[in-house]
Order: sequence, then C-alpha cells, then structure tokens
Amino acid sequence: MNTAVLLDIDGTITPPRQPIQEEMVRFLCRLSVPFHVAAGSHLPLLQEQFFRPLFDFGFRGAFDAFVSNGAVHYRADYREGPNLQLISEFDLRDYLGETDYPFLIQVLSETLDLPEFQTHLPLKIAGERIVYRGSMVNCSPIGRAQRELDEAQRNRAMFVEFDLAHNYRARVMAYLKSRLARLIEERGLTITLGGQTSFDIGILGQDKAKAVTTLIASGAQRVVFLGDALFEGGNDRPIGVLAENWPKDSAVRVEAIQVESWLDTMAKLRAMGFAPA
Repeated sequence: MNTAVLLDIDGTITPPRQPIQEEMVRFLCRLSVPFHVAAGSHLPLLQEQFFRPLFDFGFRGAFDAFVSNGAVHYRADYREGPNLQLISEFDLRDYLGETDYPFLIQVLSETLDLPEFQTHLPLKIAGERIVYRGSMVNCSPIGRAQRELDEAQRNRAMFVEFDLAHNYRARVMAYLKSRLARLIEERGLTITLGGQTSFDIGILGQDKAKAVTTLIASGAQRVVFLGDALFEGGNDRPIGVLAENWPKDSAVRVEAIQVESWLDTMAKLRAMGFAPA
C-alpha cells in the first residue's frame, strides 16, 4: 500500500516555537515511507524553525509542504539545495472582500481591547497582535515579540500558564464565534487555536484536511497524520474530523494520531514500523 506520513510541525516535530532538532532530522531521514508536513504557521516563520535547519542538518529528499493551516501548498526539493516551488495558494483577504475583511479585523481588535480580555502583569504585549498571513489571520493576545529570545520565551511561558489557569483563549474564542456568527455561517469562517498562544482565523476547506485530500489525489492509498492539536478547537482538528468520517469501505485509509511532543512523535512512528527501533 502506498503510504504517506503527514506531520504537523510546531509541537509535533519541533519543540514549541523552537527550531527542529538535529536528532529529529536524522530520524526523518531514516523513515521507511515518504513524509510531508502540514503547518499552522506561514512560510516566513517556518523558514528558521523548519525549512532551513532541515537542510542544514543533512536532509536531501523531497516532500510536500502545506503551510498557513494547509491552505498554501509548496513542493520542497532538497536534493540540490533548499528549493520551494509554490503549487497553490488561497488569499483570505481577497475571499472576504472589502467589507467582510475589515469587519473581521475590527472585531478582533475590539475583542482584545475589552476589559474582560485584558492580560495581567507581568505579562507583556510586544509586536503586532493581529497578523495577516495570506490564507489566514493569526491573532496573538501577547503579540509577536521582537525582543531577545530568552525574554520572549519567559513571557510566552507565563502566558501559557495564564491561559490554562483562566481558560483565557477558550473564553475569547467563544466570544469571537458569537460576534462573527454571520461570517461563520455565510462565509465558512473558522476560528481555531494556533499553537500555545494564538488563534488562527481561516476558511472551512482551506485547512489542513486539504493536505490529506491532495496527497490522496496524488496517489497515496494511506495517509497517517500526526499532530499535537487534534482536540476540539485545535488547528489539526479538520484532519481528525476527516479521518473519523472517512468511509469504512474505502480502499484508501486516513488515520489521525494525537502526539504530545516531538519525542512522542518519534516513538509513535517507531511503534508503527515506519522507522528503526
């Protein structure tokens, strides 16, 4: 059976918001089946986190990369150098148009400024909180820091604790779904958790499930996806839904597997026989 492994990046094959480790690159080189990636972030963020270190640590193969929550498709060929060829893309701003896109940005901005959604000291806000990423909008309540790495990581860790203690992002998400109900119903708007600190705003069908159907259309008979956000509200969830509803009598198989870290990813791939023990 023609099998393909599809991997989330952040928190699945890398530590959260950290570059891929050399150990993981060596592991990917030893996989017995082709791998591809489906990431929530857009290409500029992923260059330093994944694409460049993948080459620097010795990977010399080819794979498909679905970024910006799966809505932008690249073919990556590393055999002679790190070459990325754009295959297809989707633009959220063009899709929503001159009325609905500004309305979306206005609602996001107003929501973050509401008293009930203010973060608490010593948490800091640095950089842009609302970032257009072509196929989606990313909204981070603490911004995208341009500070020194150690300080930014401390602030990020404090927000993760704050979020868990106060159910912060879940409350913001519920409010946004109420304010943006028209766009959700009429335009297929989706709101999912992005990594540990943000939200991703996209469009139904322009998500990570598109990576699975694209691989199947290219000849894969079995697609095994591993990700750390298959839970309800996570940006891997569309693949989980696709797998759960895939026809049982189909000759093609779709599997979705929750992982807890990049080390857990390696352990699960070994257990499935895709890598040496």
